[in-house]
Amino acid sequence: MPPESEPAVETPAGREGLGRSILLAVGVGVVAISGLLGFFIGSNGAEAVPEANLLGGLLVLPTTPLSMTLYGVVLSTVVLAVLFGLVELASRMEDERR
Repeated sequence: MPPESEPAVETPAGREGLGRSILLAVGVGVVAISGLLGFFIGSNGAEAVPEANLLGGLLVLPTTPLSMTLYGVVLSTVVLAVLFGLVELASRMEDERR
């Protein structure tokens, strides 16, 4: 005897824009942590290594707290913008299929 099908369970619709708010909060947190880590690395690394070769030697930065903080903030912002942009694109493509 085949199992009886269960009645469909309706899921709540959710709040409009909640996902964007969460992603924005996560993004701001990641960028802030990147800046703090950059400051820490710049503060402690300047004594041992006066210059840092980044991106395979394409970018050479002095190992100061300010430069490492800016590098961390800019790099994490660019990476998150690309990732969040891809999520937005996938979401729009899914909505168009419906």
